[in-house]
Order: sequence, then C-alpha cells, then structure tokens
Amino acid sequence: MDTTTLSIIVISVVLAVAFKWYLYCRIQRWMNEDMIKRLADNDPEKQEMLQRRYQELKQAKLKSKAIEQQLTQYAEQLSQS
Repeated sequence: MDTTTLSIIVISVVLAVAFKWYLYCRIQRWMNEDMIKRLADNDPEKQEMLQRRYQELKQAKLKSKAIEQQLTQYAEQLSQS
C-alpha cells in the first residue's frame, strides 16, 4: 500500500470515530433534555429549575445514573412544595 491509501484509511477511521462520538454525545444530551421535560410535567418554571440543577450535577461530574436519581428526587421535592 502506498502513502495515499494509508492516509485515506487513517483519515476515514478518525472521522468515523469522531462522528460516532459526536452522535453519542448528542443523543445523550437529547435523552437528558427529554428526561427533564418529563419530570417537569409541562411546567416551565419547574423545567428551568431542573435544568439548573442538572447543570450543577453535571459540573460535579456525577455519573448519568446518579444525575437521573438526583433529578428525580429534586422533581419530587418540587412537586411536594
């Protein structure tokens, strides 16, 4: 194989991995937004509060499961208030 063929293969693989990673992150973001909308029950104020709480938890570098549990508990607390 010549240099051109190898460089095309390497570039293609790198771009494929980068695109897959981009899609993964994008889908994860959509899932989190849908979860927040579901927990907010069509209440814009509650959705804004959950979104802020989500950003705080994300900055604390918690795992997805922990973030989901924390947001669910927070939504329940907001509903009881």
